[in-house]
Amino acid sequence: MLLFFGNKIVKVEILDRNGTVAVTSDKNFVFPKNIESDEDSILIIKGTDLKEFTKDERVHVISTTKAGDRIKYPGMVTVSLNTQLNVRIIKSHDTEVLQERRRYFKIKVFERGRVLFMVRDDETTRFEEPVPMEINDINIGGIFMVTSIPLQQDDIVCIDVDLFIDYRLNAVARVLRVQRNPDGSIKGYGCAFQGLTASQEDYIGKYIYKVQSAQRQKEIAKERPF
Repeated sequence: MLLFFGNKIVKVEILDRNGTVAVTSDKNFVFPKNIESDEDSILIIKGTDLKEFTKDERVHVISTTKAGDRIKYPGMVTVSLNTQLNVRIIKSHDTEVLQERRRYFKIKVFERGRVLFMVRDDETTRFEEPVPMEINDINIGGIFMVTSIPLQQDDIVCIDVDLFIDYRLNAVARVLRVQRNPDGSIKGYGCAFQGLTASQEDYIGKYIYKVQSAQRQKEIAKERPF
């Protein structure tokens, strides 16, 4: 199953068996938070005059994140009324990313920060002194960071980094991948933000825009004739 952690889902669509969009909702829905577990994951949509399906009818669910990612899941209707539609998302390898339209692309940066604590297998390790870390790239969805802490996939870390002089980002991120050098040593960790607030997303976006603008100005300066 695929899910872009840290990106709020702002819209869901239900495709019928013919691939036609039958239901669209951008507010009156509850997307399952246990999408990565083995438990049943039920999407609930409420409204008026919703299209009614037969029970156990196969459909597809398309979720759209705030960052613009669109992910398609196979599903099966479990409840269908004109005021409520429940769809069980089927755990399979048929999940696919349809489109990625992030408002801000990943950019290369060099920012110093701190790791405050980490969680592994529900056990929290708090550091007496924050452990230094570096951010090598960032987008609204996550970061690539380098730190001396030996992390593993699915570890959770709390980071603290100054993106602006007057703003400190304190956020939680999950390790999605451990990236290694050709010799096997660890190069760094690809992490996805978890549960960013709208304010945090806006600050990250402003930071990215600021860096992109500065980079563009340097490119323009190089292109100018003497």
